[in-house]
Amino acid sequence: SVSEKLENTLELGFGLVRFGLAGEEFDPALHEALMDQTSAEVTVPTIAQVVQPGYRIGEKVLRPARVVVNSPA
Repeated sequence: SVSEKLENTLELGFGLVRFGLAGEEFDPALHEALMDQTSAEVTVPTIAQVVQPGYRIGEKVLRPARVVVNSPA
């Protein structure tokens, strides 16, 4: 709850945005792939699991999201 309050305060005061959700297309400019696995269910590299969310202010990435990626087979 303390971290949620801090995130809310930083979002309202400074425009901090949390990003990185399972199912999104993988973008190496925004995401850091910790593991890559093949899947017949995807046609483009897709985030399978978010290990650590990313944060940005405007267009500036403060920390990339650390993710597990499903790549097309």
